[in-house]
Amino acid sequence: MRLLQPASGARAGGKETFLSRLTPRSDWPRSAFYWFYFSALGALLPYWPLYLRLRGFGPRALGDLMALLALSRVVAPYVGGALSDRLGHRLTVVRGGALLALVCFLTIPYAHGFMTVAAAMMTFSFFWYATLPPVEASTLAFHGDRYGRIRLWGSIGFIVVVLGLGPVLDRFGAAAVVPVIAVLLFGLWLATLGLAPLAPPAATSVRRPIQRGLLPFLVACFLMQVSYGPYYTFYSLYLAHYGYSNAAIGALWALGVICEILVFWQAGRFFAHFRESRLLAFTLALAVVRWIMIALFARSWPLLALAQTFHAFTFGLYHAVAVRIVSRYASPGAKARAQAIYGSAAGAGAAVGAALSGYLWVALGREGMFLAAAAVAAVGFVIIARHQIVAGEPAV
Repeated sequence: MRLLQPASGARAGGKETFLSRLTPRSDWPRSAFYWFYFSALGALLPYWPLYLRLRGFGPRALGDLMALLALSRVVAPYVGGALSDRLGHRLTVVRGGALLALVCFLTIPYAHGFMTVAAAMMTFSFFWYATLPPVEASTLAFHGDRYGRIRLWGSIGFIVVVLGLGPVLDRFGAAAVVPVIAVLLFGLWLATLGLAPLAPPAATSVRRPIQRGLLPFLVACFLMQVSYGPYYTFYSLYLAHYGYSNAAIGALWALGVICEILVFWQAGRFFAHFRESRLLAFTLALAVVRWIMIALFARSWPLLALAQTFHAFTFGLYHAVAVRIVSRYASPGAKARAQAIYGSAAGAGAAVGAALSGYLWVALGREGMFLAAAAVAAVGFVIIARHQIVAGEPAV
C-alpha cells in the first residue's frame, strides 16, 4: 500500500512545514505506528496498576501481574522477529499481531480472578510486543540516520496520553483506562495498514543471529530493566501514597518522556563524540542516582522533577545506544531476530524487576524498594565499565 507515501507534498506546495522538516512524509506511516504503540504504553505503565488496584489486587499480586505482563516480552519479540526473518512476511506479522492484541485486550474487563486476568494480560501483551521488532529492524536498516526522529513520535504519543489521561481518571476513575487503551490498540492496527511492505531479510547461512561479544551488553540491559521494575510497577502508587493527584502523577511521567524526546532528536550528536559503551555506562550510572533521589526525596516535587529529567538518558539515550549496539553485532539477514533477542533480554529484566518489586515493597518498604533498584543498576554499570577495560576501551 502507498498510503501516506512522499507525494512531493512539501515540494509541490513550495512550502516546507515544521513537521515536514522534523519527519519527512515518507516516514509518517512508521511514525504513526510508533505513536500508537507507545501511546498505549503511556496509558498502560502509569495507570494500569491503578486499575489493577481497583480490581482488588494487593501489592504482591499486582507485582506478579505486572511481571507476567512483562514476561511476554521475553518470548513475543523473538517469535515476531524470527517469523519475520524466516518467512519474509514482516508486514503480515505486524498487522496480525496488532489485530490479535486488540481482540485479546477486550477480554480483560470480563476476566475474573488472578489466573484469568493474568492469562488475558499475557495473550494481549504477547501479540502487542511481537509487532515491534520487525518495524524496529526495518527502520534501522533503511532509515538508520533518521531513527531517532521517527521514534520520537512514539514518545510524543506517550506524553499526550499520560498528560491527558490523568485528569480523566481523576474524574471518571481508574476503570476509564480500559476503553482508552482499546482505542489506541485499534489505532495501532489502522497504522499498520498504512505501512509500506517491509523488505524481507537478505539470504544468509549464519545460524547465530548475534556475536558473543554482545553478551555483556545484554546482561547490562537486563539489569537496567530489573532496576526499572519498581518504577514501572509502583511509581504511580508510590506518588499517590504521598498525596499526588493523578494529574500530577501524569505530569511527572510526561516530563521524563519530554526530556527523552530531546535526546532521541539529537542522539546522533552523542554518537559522534562518544563510544557507545561509554554512553551505556553513563546511562546506568545516572539510573543509580535517579532511583536514589526517588527513594529519598519523594515529598519534594522539584527533586522528583529533576529525577524525571534523567529519563532522557536512562531510557532515551540508553535505548538508542542499545539498538545500535545490537544492530552492529547482528549477522546479516538476522537483524529482526537480533533486535528480538535484545527485546527478550529487556523483557526478562522487566519481568524479574516487576515480580521482585512487589516483594521488596513488603519487605523493605517503598523507599527501600527504590534503593534496591539503585543497587541493581550499579551492578550493570560495573559490568559495562569492566567490559570496556577488557575490550581495551577507555573506562568511564
